[in-house]
Amino acid sequence: MKCLRGLLNLMMSDKDIKEFHNLDKLKPISLRGKSTYHIMYAHDFTWGYLDNVDNEKLSKLCIKNYENRKSEDRRSGRAEDIVIPLNKQIEEIAAQMALAYEQHFRQPISLMEGEGNHWSQVHYKKEQSQFHHHLGNAYGQREKGADVVGVYYVKVPKDSGVLIMKYKKHEFDSSRWYFPPEENKFILFNAGVEHGVSPNENDEPRVIISMNFERKDDKNI
Repeated sequence: MKCLRGLLNLMMSDKDIKEFHNLDKLKPISLRGKSTYHIMYAHDFTWGYLDNVDNEKLSKLCIKNYENRKSEDRRSGRAEDIVIPLNKQIEEIAAQMALAYEQHFRQPISLMEGEGNHWSQVHYKKEQSQFHHHLGNAYGQREKGADVVGVYYVKVPKDSGVLIMKYKKHEFDSSRWYFPPEENKFILFNAGVEHGVSPNENDEPRVIISMNFERKDDKNI
């Protein structure tokens, strides 16, 4: 029937088509009442650049602690994370990122307390990060999860890997967002978003600092 209708449409004039489909007999429908629009779920993130950061000093700090890992088990995702001290510069980066988040989402956040909530990753050639999230029990350990994840790019040689975020447009979708890194660039996104980093193809190391944030007030979430 569809093929027949398409063939008839080609052979008929516009007037004949309207009469054939009874288009002139259709009456406009007016809405009796009210309607509204509501977003049930959305994927969003904020990103930008920070000025006046001593990346060279931070890079040396991260590389110096390269062997100081959260886990000695190389099969664990925590083995990718490098433990670094929380200094004034990292605290300032966290404060600036929190300010950017609040400006866009009208929601205050703060760096979570504890040594495990800020760390570095240093990727030498062919190193990468496996997909993971930052909710509680992310690596099979019972702990409080984050609300928001922040990444600051300290050193980014060419072709040293991109951030890949998985998201779903519907239940059966497996879309990915590729976020290109740059030095002095940062990104903040929901802790439940699965993400990883593609391999570093440069001979120079790629250096980043990651942080876990928590929302200060959830009454509007």
